[in-house]
Amino acid sequence: MIEEEFEWNESNLNLLSNILPKWIAENTKNHLKLGKIELEAKVRWLKDDFDLDQEFERLLNTSFDPLMDYEEHQRVKESGGSPKKNNLDWISKWKKIAEKLSISHIDKTSNTSSFQRVQILPNVVPVLVIAHTTPDNLIIIYGKRRNSKEEIDLQTVLRHSYSNIPDGSLQTIHFLTKNLLDLYSQLFSRQVAPDFKTKYIRCLPSLWLQYDIFGSILDKIQDKQEVEQIPLDEATSNWVHRKWDNYQYLTYLNQITGRVRGEVHNHPIFPWVCDFSSQNSGFRPLNRTKYRLCKGDDQLREMFSREPSHHVPELLSDIGYMVYRARVESKENLCRHVRRKWVPEEYPSTMSRMFQWTPDECIPEFYDDPSIFKSRHQDMSDLRYPDFVSSSEEFINWHRKMLETEEVSMNLHRWIDLVFGFNLSIEESKNALNLHLCFVEKNRRGLRTNGMVQLFHRPHPSRIPLNYNPKLDGYHLQMESFGYGMETQEKEKQVKEPEEDEDSHFNIFQKIKKVRRLRHKTYFSSMVSLMEVMAQIVLAPHLSGRFDDPEHIRQCIRLYTYRIPINYRKLFDFLLNPNQDFPDCDEFAFFVSIRLNIPTTISSFTEEFAKCVSLHLLRKLDVVPSFSKRSQLVLLKEVESLKKSIRLCDHMELCVVAAFQQLLEDEESCIQSVHRLMPVITRSLSQSALEDLINPMIELIQCETSVKLLDRRFLMHVSICYGTHTFLDLFLPPIVEACASMNCDRSVVAKESIMWLAKRYGPVICAKFISSNLLRIMASCYEGFEMSEFDQEPRSVFGTVLQGDETCSRIENLLSEIVLTYSVTFITVQFLPFCVDLIEQFHKRPSTQLEPGLVSVFRIVELSIRSMSDHQLMNYLEEFIIQKVIYRVLTILLDVSFQFSSARVRNIILCKVCQLLHSITQKIGTENTRIYASQPFKLIFSTFSEIYETNEELRINIRQRSPENTLFEVPLWMVEDVVDKFAKQWGVPFLSSFCDDPAFLIPFVSNTSSAASPNSAIPMAHSPPASFTAYSLGSMSSGNRLFSLSASSPVNSVNSLGGLSLCDSGSLSAVWCARVSAAVCGVDNYRFDHLSLCNFTGHQERIRKLAAISNENSFVSASSDKTVKLWSIKPELDEIGCQWTYSNHTRPIHDVTILADNSIASTDGVLHVWDPFRTTLLAQMEWDSKEGSGGNIMRIENVDRHILSAICSLHSSVKLFDSRVGGWTCELKVSPGPGLTRALTVRDNGNKMAVALSNGTLAILDARNGKINALAQTNSTHTVSVCHRFLSEFRPRNIIWS
Repeated sequence: MIEEEFEWNESNLNLLSNILPKWIAENTKNHLKLGKIELEAKVRWLKDDFDLDQEFERLLNTSFDPLMDYEEHQRVKESGGSPKKNNLDWISKWKKIAEKLSISHIDKTSNTSSFQRVQILPNVVPVLVIAHTTPDNLIIIYGKRRNSKEEIDLQTVLRHSYSNIPDGSLQTIHFLTKNLLDLYSQLFSRQVAPDFKTKYIRCLPSLWLQYDIFGSILDKIQDKQEVEQIPLDEATSNWVHRKWDNYQYLTYLNQITGRVRGEVHNHPIFPWVCDFSSQNSGFRPLNRTKYRLCKGDDQLREMFSREPSHHVPELLSDIGYMVYRARVESKENLCRHVRRKWVPEEYPSTMSRMFQWTPDECIPEFYDDPSIFKSRHQDMSDLRYPDFVSSSEEFINWHRKMLETEEVSMNLHRWIDLVFGFNLSIEESKNALNLHLCFVEKNRRGLRTNGMVQLFHRPHPSRIPLNYNPKLDGYHLQMESFGYGMETQEKEKQVKEPEEDEDSHFNIFQKIKKVRRLRHKTYFSSMVSLMEVMAQIVLAPHLSGRFDDPEHIRQCIRLYTYRIPINYRKLFDFLLNPNQDFPDCDEFAFFVSIRLNIPTTISSFTEEFAKCVSLHLLRKLDVVPSFSKRSQLVLLKEVESLKKSIRLCDHMELCVVAAFQQLLEDEESCIQSVHRLMPVITRSLSQSALEDLINPMIELIQCETSVKLLDRRFLMHVSICYGTHTFLDLFLPPIVEACASMNCDRSVVAKESIMWLAKRYGPVICAKFISSNLLRIMASCYEGFEMSEFDQEPRSVFGTVLQGDETCSRIENLLSEIVLTYSVTFITVQFLPFCVDLIEQFHKRPSTQLEPGLVSVFRIVELSIRSMSDHQLMNYLEEFIIQKVIYRVLTILLDVSFQFSSARVRNIILCKVCQLLHSITQKIGTENTRIYASQPFKLIFSTFSEIYETNEELRINIRQRSPENTLFEVPLWMVEDVVDKFAKQWGVPFLSSFCDDPAFLIPFVSNTSSAASPNSAIPMAHSPPASFTAYSLGSMSSGNRLFSLSASSPVNSVNSLGGLSLCDSGSLSAVWCARVSAAVCGVDNYRFDHLSLCNFTGHQERIRKLAAISNENSFVSASSDKTVKLWSIKPELDEIGCQWTYSNHTRPIHDVTILADNSIASTDGVLHVWDPFRTTLLAQMEWDSKEGSGGNIMRIENVDRHILSAICSLHSSVKLFDSRVGGWTCELKVSPGPGLTRALTVRDNGNKMAVALSNGTLAILDARNGKINALAQTNSTHTVSVCHRFLSEFRPRNIIWS
């Protein structure tokens, strides 16, 4: 590996050494920039009173030696195991630590530096440099992590374990435990034995754990060692016995639930205690949340009836938090969270109005911060306090006293039950109308970092009254019964063990182990602390916010032993009984793995995923230059590691989904990772995991540089992966928008893919999703009305060219191809009605957003007249194109009562409509213009004559008009261009037929050298065809010559289907025309039976079952001729032979199905699993009954991507086959009564499985645990088949059987 290829090298280390003194002197930031490298740093200053010997001992351990002779045993025994004092100075110790951990070191006191190549430990936060600029300071320099906000401390993850570790998922616990064991091994191999604490463990979005080995010593140097937190029951006792006031107790509860001031989504919560109506009254009920008081019980019950069922979305929303702090927050934050438009009058101006408006609870600032009332915004008034106080300081004092009143004190426990207590549990919250969304939210993306945290699992005790007399009241007994405030703790009884023979081999061995533990006490304490972290992960829901407290952890282990998995229970016995034999330090990781029986699948996945994390860290630390060859090589290895991890992930999909999302968000890796990983993702991940990737995938497709993702081969994978409905609704719109991209390559690829999709899905889907979106985005091409020339003012009617014309022409070509493919029906039922509808919208309500749409309308009409045949054009010319489009737009443009954004925009649109008129006259000829298209010309020239007049000297002047006249004053240059253009083509006599005052034309045509007569030849693009000489039509290409026209008589009117006439249907039948029209009208009509069908010949006997392969182009058929055949769909052929035949069956085949990896399972009584692409047999399984009667496997169904369910003709059970194992995994008993299985259907990845028995019984069971959820005895007839309609509830009426 060449050193120069790395960004972090020795020269950069020297450069960093030179800039550190200046950076330390300024010390304004926690990060510094070194060339292209951004580094973050932590600075600490040494003080004389710091005792860091223990911390250095953990970092500078000697190697562990499992052998010890007798003399050393005696020496250690006599010394008591006390460590030697290390007399090395401060800098020397850190230099040794740097050498041990392969970290570069800088010592400015001696002007020395030591460069070390970066070594990434997957579970350790990477450190680049340890530096000193003076003898008493320390600088730890990390590689800057770009997504630092996504790194969550483990305590936050455990506080919200109900979402992050749902139902105590044993797979997730195993994964986190394996992370901790790997972390221990990585540090032990480097002779580091830290005291593991959850506060120094960071959790990545992929649930990968990383430990900051310098976190503890840095906190100690900064004197930031956390004050020992008192237990929750002691704090409760202090409040109950009035040692703490209400404010102090609420602050404590918010603190241990992880709420931090300043965090929008996790700010501390305080109760509103009064409505500010009077000085000494107006208390609010504390037995209901503010949300319930504001919304009412009926609305909460109605919310519970929805999915997901809940009563309260959140107690303090980001909107409520920002409105409370509106006077001190910036406008940027307020517009981001409250509403985009800044309207200061909409924010509550008084405290009483604030209380009435908000459904959220209060914040502590209203009890302790007077500055929250003073507005920093000039256009927003200060927040007004009630009239009975004179200042904000006085209000804070008064409000604080109201919080401490006896009325509040005696009822506050009820509010605590709702916010922190037992009323948050699922069952109790339903009765209290207090079920929070965070507890029932399904399919949440990413780790939860905010939400409710339950501290109490029993009703909270009330506060002791002021006049409490312990002699007359049994309140203390009440406290004892609740379990709060018991200051005395049971002392463990010391049981004196009988003396044994000291010279026995066992006792000698035990003594040696005890001495060895004394000698290596740092290692053993490290092992104990690691087990304590494991215990906190397992018992996270029961810790009540107290972390890293050894005594509390052991107490929870004793209280909640029944909630601990049996294997972990045995491990945690070491914490409860420290006298047990601990494993040796070098065997600890292996010992725990064996004791916990961590599955090999989790171990294999963790090992492979560690490589992916390490490579990602290396690439993101700015150690490797972005987009360099070395970076590309690292990226390739990272993608390959992630690919292997995806195949091994099993139940740890959250990890690989988060890792894949990180690659998608990276500009360097996004395209390559999608192309390499999408095929394996579609086969390996569940549907819920795939849904997490939808938004990142769409954002990536919308990126201007993602040309490859518009390729149809990639789109095929996406369509198969997410299904047609999701693909059409979410993925297709950005692909259509890419056709209008300014990037030519992107536009061309998108156009090819759109045309492929249009042919693939047929006319109905094309009309509903493709052509409709293409019509809409045409308007976006003309946003801004930018001219192609430098001068942005139009100067010529027929020479006005906009910058969007080129982009719009690409979309126009695509629409033309769709018309060529599916006939002119699209024009008559969609294109022209779309134009009319857009014009009507503008006529009803003119807006700036619709102005570009008017120009796009002209392009669509021009496309239509080019694509339609002469016969079709004449049917729709007068009533549709002329009257409803051109004439309607002209009446809008020439009337000043219709407002436009500017006169320039109105002039441009007027130029474009004149260009369209000129194109139509060129197409239809002079005589047809006079007969069918005279109305727009009469309107134009009558408007010209009303605006301008000619004097005796043939000079043109503006005519005097009345104030009521609303005609738009068309510029004179525009009048001259229009008259000159049509006079040269038609001649003045013919042109004067459209004018009420022909004399008006004289000044405009007097300079024309020679005017063409109306009967003279008009220059046309093409000569007229013989079949339409009666109309004198120009024969411009209709664009639809592939389809024959109907010979029926023309229909001049437009029918109710939006312009469809039976004579104009082209190659589409009337049925398909009706379907296309219904799709355009918004009817949900997904029809795919437009594909041409053909014959598939090859089987000798009847076909029993068909199954489609996920590529959507192939399927298999099972027949009574003992074969399974693989076919490919080729619509261009009339007859197709099979691609491959599987002929290993010996009897007629009963059933066939496709697995997720496209392997095929078929049964003739014996289950065969085979790969059609490699033509190999993967597995062959018989029923193998314990009773000795095997029977025939009759039906097979997919449970999930890897598991197959099967039933046998002679048994009443279901067997599960796992393709990863290659054999049966379990057998599920269906019914306790008699009856044999006859039919089977599966839904929701095996969550619901319906099995029909021969005695008429229908059973619904869960394939995950084999539990029978419902049994229905229908009749005694013989059931032969069963299918599901709605299997969302366990109700037999939802199942159809026969």
